[in-house]
Amino acid sequence: MSIAINVPNRTRILVKDLLFQEKYHLSHTQTDLMAYMVNVTYWAINVDNYFVIATGKVMTDLPQMGEKTFEASFKVLKDLGLIESKLIEVKEWKGKPKLRGIKLTKKGQEYNAKLYLPTQDKEKKALEKQVKELKETIEQLEIKIEKKDTKNEEIEEKEAKSEPIAEITLPKKDEVDNFIEKVTKHFGINGKPLCNFVPKHDKNTTFYINSYKKLAVIIPSGEYKQLSSPKDIYSFWQWLYLNSHRIGNKIDFKKTPTLKELEDRYNNRTIKLGEKRCTIIGFVQENSCVKIKIRNTDGKCGFLVNSKNKSDALFELAYCQKVVLDILV
Repeated sequence: MSIAINVPNRTRILVKDLLFQEKYHLSHTQTDLMAYMVNVTYWAINVDNYFVIATGKVMTDLPQMGEKTFEASFKVLKDLGLIESKLIEVKEWKGKPKLRGIKLTKKGQEYNAKLYLPTQDKEKKALEKQVKELKETIEQLEIKIEKKDTKNEEIEEKEAKSEPIAEITLPKKDEVDNFIEKVTKHFGINGKPLCNFVPKHDKNTTFYINSYKKLAVIIPSGEYKQLSSPKDIYSFWQWLYLNSHRIGNKIDFKKTPTLKELEDRYNNRTIKLGEKRCTIIGFVQENSCVKIKIRNTDGKCGFLVNSKNKSDALFELAYCQKVVLDILV
């Protein structure tokens, strides 16, 4: 059964693991197919942990291989215990066709794995240091709420009124539906990520439109998932409609953000300090550092302060982002 599919560019990139090839005495063609099977887990539909692939699609992606060579190489990988295979019924598709489903075995998952191992001890120590610093910083932060004289109270009330709490108006269903159609059409063709850093998901979970024109994610571990809950899917599209500046914008959290990027990412987001919840309403630059401006539940505005000396807390841009990410709700 041949199915015409627009394949994201990344499925055409095959990384050869020469050590793996030597270990299992694979030919170059068999190694190419193994690299392809590893990539399948990033885009193919997942049914009970088997990833569905059609022979026609493989031939489109690997035209130099030929169907007979593909079947012969596939059998070698299966006989070596590198992959498992069985027929899978795809209920989401018209006619509920039964297609080949593949799963990497424990041995198959070794492919290319060693090339991505970090220097674990060094990375672990760096992360532990960051966590410790963040915990110490958060313990020192509190909302600056002090009794002031009448004049200062009047100024504060005026400031609070000048920055009213914005009410979020949810878009109408037909607006969202038109938006979904346009975005799906564009990103279903180019295969580029839609965005990451979506509320209620890990910040590094990447959303995109897969080759079947469905909303899917790749979680930080590299696992592929096609979203199935209508409620979750619609909630995502509502959020993206209201945050259209995020379309096609995959945030690299390893890079130091600019002041504008901090504002785009975190303005109007809720943070939690102890038992208190506040809203971030801005970032104010002071020399090479920034202060985080917030509004509490009473509508009063101020800055995050250091509990030790009661002064406004100043952060370098990169560290400011780490602090905010750790206290976001």
